[in-house]
Amino acid sequence: MNSKNNTGKVMTVLGTIDPSELGNTSTHDHIIIEFEAILNEPLNKSEIKMMEEKISLENLGWVRFNWSSSKDNLKYTDINLACSELNYYKEAGGKTIVDVTNIGLGRNPQKLKEISNKTGINIVMGAGYYVELAQQKGYTKDGMEVLYETIINDINIGVGQTNIKSGIIGEVGCSWPWTNNEKLSMEASVLAHKNSGLPLLIHPGRNQFAPLEIIKYIDDLGADLTNVVLGHIDRTIFDFEILKETAETGVFLNLDLWGHDSPFYPLAPETYMPGDHERIKMVEFLIDQGFEDSILLAHDICTKHRLKKYGGHGFDHLLTKVVPWMKNRKIENKIINKMMIKNPQKMLTIK
Repeated sequence: MNSKNNTGKVMTVLGTIDPSELGNTSTHDHIIIEFEAILNEPLNKSEIKMMEEKISLENLGWVRFNWSSSKDNLKYTDINLACSELNYYKEAGGKTIVDVTNIGLGRNPQKLKEISNKTGINIVMGAGYYVELAQQKGYTKDGMEVLYETIINDINIGVGQTNIKSGIIGEVGCSWPWTNNEKLSMEASVLAHKNSGLPLLIHPGRNQFAPLEIIKYIDDLGADLTNVVLGHIDRTIFDFEILKETAETGVFLNLDLWGHDSPFYPLAPETYMPGDHERIKMVEFLIDQGFEDSILLAHDICTKHRLKKYGGHGFDHLLTKVVPWMKNRKIENKIINKMMIKNPQKMLTIK
């Protein structure tokens, strides 16, 4: 069935649901993932031997700082572990997770379906291609049209040999500088977005000007900017004037790294990873500027050390820690409900 026949619904791995069934929603996370493509050496080269160690209490502090240098940290695919972690989220009032583990990140629709069945959590699965670094060599050699066919089939027919369909296009990977192959991937993603009515969720490169550059590019291609999500805003934009200019384009702004507690950012050591207190200030600024209808919130859990089993904050962090903190800072309940429920409903509804 073509996705256009599902207008007004949300596509999950178990089929379509009404947007009113979404409830509290994390709009960018990874329930299972294979993230080895980003493995890099630790900042202190004398610690390279630690890259091979399994995560333990003894090295957890090192892993938190060098999270992309631990091989063990970059992959978790166990269904029972996923169910255990999502049950914390469910107990906290969580209902839906947008899992944007797409091509290049170890997407597994069968496992997501089983996890959704076992936990009762709605899972919206991603389509499209992550950054070029995570792709097989030559993945664009047959042109944009083949990339598009893969994406649109994931939406209309099902991923691989399954009938399990994607409900969002993303996270569409962009590096900095942006590569030509990633631009082809984006063109295919925008075309699928236009022909399916599904939202387009973008992983921008790690530069303050990357989001605006991407927005102009996809606007020229005819994307519906009100149906586009710019991810990782909190680790990308630090200048509030640039943040305001980005918000004024009409896109959704995903502050999606809540709970990430290491200020050192190994994938962009010239910058830093903000803390949750800085994310709250960004939220308050956007609310003050009148953009409360554009804010989305998530964790982007993509490494073991952020799971509860390995000493992390878990998928319930927003609901059990951040939301109470926001309330104590006098952010109104109706605005919190917009960010956690209403805005995700609007974003995920097939146009």
